[in-house]
Amino acid sequence: MTEKLVEHSSWDNRPRDEMSHEAMLEVIDGATTCVFIRLRGDGHPIGAVVGGGVIDGEIYTLTNLFRAAYRNVQHDDRCSAVFDQPQVASVTVIGRAEIVDDPAVLERFFRSRAPKSWLVTSGKLTEEEFLELAWTPNRRLFHIIPEKFFSSDQRTLLNK
Repeated sequence: MTEKLVEHSSWDNRPRDEMSHEAMLEVIDGATTCVFIRLRGDGHPIGAVVGGGVIDGEIYTLTNLFRAAYRNVQHDDRCSAVFDQPQVASVTVIGRAEIVDDPAVLERFFRSRAPKSWLVTSGKLTEEEFLELAWTPNRRLFHIIPEKFFSSDQRTLLNK
């Protein structure tokens, strides 16, 4: 038996927001939560909360040599990542991940993240203490090469 779909609210069938590329990058760079989703060896999708951000208009998420995601991406680079700023907006990126081990890019990533870390902004760590803990020889980045974006701008919910 097929149930007829009925809209109970204007939010039920709301189209995804038309957010500019620049606005999506701002959401990504300011996200408090980033979930990186990749495929396990058996093809099952699995995600984890990780660090992420934007450098020079390019999207990166954080990994390390010990993570299963690192090994999985070496075999199948398909991925997606969800970046969320609660009460503001979220952006989902679907694409491919490329492993970055360039020390200069890693340094730029961690130095850009340090002042934004809640550990630093809350006063629990200095930026240098954060860098000492977070930026180790085992850290790598996934450069997300986007194929598709979609966004949800929470600020527009009441305006539609």
